[in-house]
Amino acid sequence: MKKIIFLAIMFCSVHVLAGSNIYSFVDSNGVRHYTDKAPTHRSTVKIHNKSKSKDSRLKIYKYVDSKGTIHLTDNLKNKPNNSRYKLIYIGGVKLPSFSLPTGLRNKIHRKYSKYGGLIGDIASLTNLEPALLHAVIQTESAFNPRAVSPKGAVGLMQLMPATARRFGVKNRTNAKDNVYGGAKYLKHLIGLFNNNLRLALAAYNAGENAVMKYGNKIPPYRETKHYVKKVMRLYNVYKKLM
Repeated sequence: MKKIIFLAIMFCSVHVLAGSNIYSFVDSNGVRHYTDKAPTHRSTVKIHNKSKSKDSRLKIYKYVDSKGTIHLTDNLKNKPNNSRYKLIYIGGVKLPSFSLPTGLRNKIHRKYSKYGGLIGDIASLTNLEPALLHAVIQTESAFNPRAVSPKGAVGLMQLMPATARRFGVKNRTNAKDNVYGGAKYLKHLIGLFNNNLRLALAAYNAGENAVMKYGNKIPPYRETKHYVKKVMRLYNVYKKLM
């Protein structure tokens, strides 16, 4: 079956894969078409929903030829020009290279999409923005679930032993448990400091007592000031993706 896709019009928008669902159908010529709008004129439509584990391996590649025609495919096997294709979508997560300018794209960690589904699910459970969790995780561990700091913080969200116990995390190297525990702690801090995100981030880095000690202001620690600025900068970048 021929799976190369020619959709110069359908995919001319850089936001086409930003929604939670994308749809595909195969036409009479055996060509599979992808769109973010549910096709109403087709009897057989496949829904690729990022919350469904069966779609976790879905990958879509893009290539623009010399005439400006956009080629999309979910199968690079036996394609002579497959080196020209760039991965733009994986497991429900749109990759930044598809829509971000180079300056912003370079700020995104190359492993961010690996945990996109997990982070999205935990963000929903804790009522936090996925962009915020992505920013914290990139700053804390660079998306390394086995990262260990000199002070003993462990995992994607760099949980200290006391914080892990406080929020019910038994295995700090388990990505799901670590992110869920860290997200619950961050949510607690946001509430503690009256939805002041900068203070919550300062507390995540230096401890809530340190923020209180300095009259509910960001402590005058170079590391903490840099941490807050970096997370906020990444948070704003990730928001452009989600």
